[in-house]
This record gives sequence, C-alpha cells and structure tokens, in this order.
Amino acid sequence: MDIIQKAILFGGKAIVSVVNGKDLAQVAVDKQQTNDAASEVLARVLCIGAFLGCGIKGTNIRLSVTVDGGGKCGKIIVAGETGGIVRGFVENRNPKVSKSANGTYDVSECIGKEGSITVIKDFGLKNPYVGKTQIVNGSIDSDFAYYFTTSEGLPTAVASGAVIKDGKVSSCGAIIVQPMPNCEEEYVVVLQDIVRNFTNFGELIQNKTAEEIIEENFGHFECKLMPPVYPEFKCKCSEERMINIIKSLDKEEIKDILAKENKIEIHCDFCNKYYVFDAKRIKEIANI
Repeated sequence: MDIIQKAILFGGKAIVSVVNGKDLAQVAVDKQQTNDAASEVLARVLCIGAFLGCGIKGTNIRLSVTVDGGGKCGKIIVAGETGGIVRGFVENRNPKVSKSANGTYDVSECIGKEGSITVIKDFGLKNPYVGKTQIVNGSIDSDFAYYFTTSEGLPTAVASGAVIKDGKVSSCGAIIVQPMPNCEEEYVVVLQDIVRNFTNFGELIQNKTAEEIIEENFGHFECKLMPPVYPEFKCKCSEERMINIIKSLDKEEIKDILAKENKIEIHCDFCNKYYVFDAKRIKEIANI
C-alpha cells in the first residue's frame, strides 16, 4: 500500500517525509501508456505532488504542479487535493531518451534545463498562492529542492527515484527533509548530507519500508513518527463534468461543431479517457 510517512526530528526543528508511491505510479503508467522514460519522470513528480497535497490543511483545496523545462517530455502536470490525492500526465508520452552506461535514463533530457516549476495552491480565497522558480538542472530533485528553498523559504533536501521496466513499476518514491525556521545550521547541514547520500532512492524504497528508512537514517535525531497518510491516483473527471463543459459552450459554437463533426469528443488528459456525445445527446444537453 502507498504511504506518506512523516516524522518530527530534533524536537520539532525538522520534518522528514518519505513517500512510497508505487501503486499510484502504476495506475498513472497504465492510464497514460507512457514509455519507461516518461513513466519515471511522471511517477517521481507525482510522489512530490502527493507530498505537497499532504501538507495542505483544509477541505476543497486544490493543488497544481507544472514542470516546464523544455525537455523531450514536454510539460509534466500534476493536480491534487488534500490527503495526497493526485493525478497527472506528460505532454509527450513516448520521448526518445538516451540511456547512461548503467542503463538509467537521462532525466534531465526528459525534463529539460531551461524553464520553470510552478506550484499553485488554491485555498478558495480571492487569489491562490502561486510559487514559481527556475529549473536548476533538470534532475527533479535539485529543481524541487530549489523550489522549496526559494519559494517557500525552507532549505529543503529532496531525493526521489523509480524502478520501472516495460511499463511495470517495481518501486517509486521520494524523501523530503525540511528544517523549520528555528533549526540550527549544523542540523541543516547534517540532514542535507544524509539525503545527498540517497543516490538511488528508487532501489532503496524497493527494499525498505518508509518507516524503516526513517528509523535507520534519522531515528537517532529525537525522531517521532506522525500518523501516516495514504496517497492515491484519483481522476475527478466524470460524464457530469463533461456535460457541464458542453453547457458552458456558446450555442452557436456547438452548432458549428455539430455541423462539422456531428459529435463532441472530450478527452481527459489525466486518465486518458474519451467522452463522446452524439448530436442527439448534445441537442438535449444544450437545449438547441
């Protein structure tokens, strides 16, 4: 089962979060039919998106993460809600990406090195929170560490990884360590050094539980586990939502579409599902 396990360190001066998102990653890969390179990128960003959603308090709060670095995957877009509920897609599901000598994909080739990460948190107020930072190197980890440090004011360390072959997700996860504003600099350095050693987090979380990773690496830092959260991939599209989209269209626009296509087809990018409405149904919906 997927899990987000958090722990308080040093009596509340830092928080470590470990995300195991193997199952949600598999759902995303199955729905998107991505190749392994795009799958890894999408899976890792989904895990970080689940972490972001887990940290938002309240109800009916929406989150969106857009990674746009100009790479071969195009934009990677993740949306979510409180409790680690996420959904996401990549613009190019089958990028041609080179492999390194050890058989891993060049993630920066997928992400790109020139562009930005944009995070929007909509709390239902007049103006949503918008955080935007530059892509650092296209590694995902450094890019999001820079986002958290620059946009949210927390000197964060991030490591993520996934093991995916021929569409099968063997593991996927992320670890995020965030010192609080009252955390002494020496603690910050120690925590960042620990995360820096997670050079292949996909393999680590394949063999260890989230709780084991925390206990083995941070258990000696006055570590106190918090109640776990169970993230999942969940798309919010439905026929009712698509009907509302049709109702929002201008009647003359609908007539023009029917004259050309004799139907309206709406595609959900997140779950890759198509909703098709024939002319008779559309006339009933739009009352034309």
